[in-house]
Amino acid sequence: MPPPHPLRRVSTGSLSALARSQDRAPHLSPSGLDFLAPALTELADEAATLAANTQKLNELHDALGTFNEAFAGWLYALKMNAFCVEWPEAPDANSFTRMAHLDTLLQQQQQQTSALLAQHPNPSVSVDSQQSSHSILEQQQQQHEADMTYATASSFDDPPPKAPPKSAMKKPSGMGVGTVKKATAGTAAMRKKRELEIAGYIETLPLEYRGREPAMRLGMEKVIGALMANPAGLPMKDIISPPELPQTKANKHLIALVAKKLVQKVVANGQTVYRWIGA
Repeated sequence: MPPPHPLRRVSTGSLSALARSQDRAPHLSPSGLDFLAPALTELADEAATLAANTQKLNELHDALGTFNEAFAGWLYALKMNAFCVEWPEAPDANSFTRMAHLDTLLQQQQQQTSALLAQHPNPSVSVDSQQSSHSILEQQQQQHEADMTYATASSFDDPPPKAPPKSAMKKPSGMGVGTVKKATAGTAAMRKKRELEIAGYIETLPLEYRGREPAMRLGMEKVIGALMANPAGLPMKDIISPPELPQTKANKHLIALVAKKLVQKVVANGQTVYRWIGA
């Protein structure tokens, strides 16, 4: 097995063993220290190797010190360059040349556009845009009408006037029939106008009243219709209609209307009254 260290170990015990082994050998010198010559030779060689390695370490230390100084100087130069160098911010000749080129391109595009318009005149564009806007309004109106239900349309409208009792022998005249038809047509027009107006107010309310929950929208339509039919205001007991519109839901609807400043909450004669204000 090779020794763990390349150098041969020289110790006091090895020197003593070497001296005892040479006690009986003939001595060439009167001192009897001839056995130390090989050990001292090896010691000198190892000392020389140690000195050479130490010198190499010193040279490496000096090289690292030089590199550190050079690298620190380079970093300092970069920092000073960032602090001291000023980049030109004012426009130069290249900037003006590029701006002139952009202006030329813009003029060419405008000329091409005007030439295309001159070759293909289309005076009906405005008419088409007006027709499209009218069609959009009609679609919105139809959508609001589709949101109305039979219960909504008939819950807060004024009942038609009752016809006077007729005798069995009397026949209605032509003038009376025309009057009834005219009153019915007027009531239907007012009902449709009221529905569209209420739908417009509901579109300004939170999302839960605008279609996500049909029951909430129906309850809100009833509350708004009742308040619009009574400009003087209504107390809570006249607004609720259980089980479709209990007091808790009516109170929630009124809070939303008061928050949007569509309804005013006042106290009159010791009771709370809700009055319709509108937009």
